[in-house]
Amino acid sequence: MKIKELSFGIILGVFIFISCSKEEDDLISQNCETNCTEIIGKIMTDNGTVPISNLKLTVKWDNIPYLGSGTIRTKATTRTDSQGNFYLKFFIRDDELEEGGFTLSYEQLDNNEYLRTDLNGISLFQITRDTSLTINHNIPKKAYLNLSLLNLDQVQQGNSLMTEFSYPRPSGFSQSIDGQVRGWNSESEENHLLEIAGNQPIELKIYRTVNGVQSTEIENITFDAGTTSDYSIDFNN
Repeated sequence: MKIKELSFGIILGVFIFISCSKEEDDLISQNCETNCTEIIGKIMTDNGTVPISNLKLTVKWDNIPYLGSGTIRTKATTRTDSQGNFYLKFFIRDDELEEGGFTLSYEQLDNNEYLRTDLNGISLFQITRDTSLTINHNIPKKAYLNLSLLNLDQVQQGNSLMTEFSYPRPSGFSQSIDGQVRGWNSESEENHLLEIAGNQPIELKIYRTVNGVQSTEIENITFDAGTTSDYSIDFNN
């Protein structure tokens, strides 16, 4: 009974902290004429070659620590043009210089078309007044990989199999997701349908440990977005 009461107290405390946070609209800061902070750039897909147009972008400041309370302040908003370009301007207040941080986020994209659309927060480090910051950001489209893992029964104690799908960023771009790493063993299922980046290069690294001998195999592959491709990995190479 006491354990249940303690758990309820923790949950209630977290709820109170979160509910104490307040949101403010400071979009008037976009009307600044001096000491303005500017963010310019573009939002693209397909390895930085195809623009994402009419995408809403928002800059927010907050001073909320982990599981704490504070303020979330909306500073500026805009939409990308037909070429994926955007421009944001706003004034940073004194208290925003002293604490908290700024984040640039974009509205939710179609999860059926883009990969990990929930990863849409771009931290704005070392931003201050009367400065200009350039951000070019790539959002990978989604493809599917029907992965078959062969001879997993031989991944016994002392052996290991790991895959790393890396999505190299286009030059000069940040990116919403850079890859994924997974380990496999004798109890893993043989077939897996994975969501991966489409229309851009993928570097696949396969790490094996066989009888104490470690090896790394590297494959450079590309898959068309919106399609499902078959791929197999044999633990015995």
